[in-house]
Amino acid sequence: MWQCEHVRRLSGTTPRRIYSLIPIAVLIASTTVVAVLSASSSSSGDLRSAYRPLPRAILVNGQLTFSRLDDSQLARVRISPEEAVRIVKDDNGTKEPWRVVFESLGGYVNDLQIIHDWVGTTSFVPKPVPTYIVRITGVPIYSLGPGPGAVNHYWNVILNAVTGRVIESFSYD
Repeated sequence: MWQCEHVRRLSGTTPRRIYSLIPIAVLIASTTVVAVLSASSSSSGDLRSAYRPLPRAILVNGQLTFSRLDDSQLARVRISPEEAVRIVKDDNGTKEPWRVVFESLGGYVNDLQIIHDWVGTTSFVPKPVPTYIVRITGVPIYSLGPGPGAVNHYWNVILNAVTGRVIESFSYD
């Protein structure tokens, strides 16, 4: 008799204990969500400061548009500025005596992809892709530019900030 009553008492109080733990579990889960969101917003604040306007020579000669990213575009960024520099160094070789002189995070649009219709109005403008522009110097870069044996001073690498892949590399200045 005592044993049956003891089992009945335990089985009767177990759901109450579970129900009393639910608010604690909800509090822990909501605290975790708030901590994750505040960490992501602080990292997007760090990324927001990674934007620097590009020199005019890159914009004109590179035929590109580069602008500041909004919050929704910053949320897509998966590569840090340090990782971007490392990827560019790995892609261009670390034995060369060059150094990184500039990097910027922004929205890249290749102006050659903008389509104009027969009347001359813009009919298609691609959406800006979150990218890093990493400029390196220290190695003479010979090009087919103006004059014989033109030497450019900077190698400009455009790196996708979401996937970490190099989109384009060029030297015009």
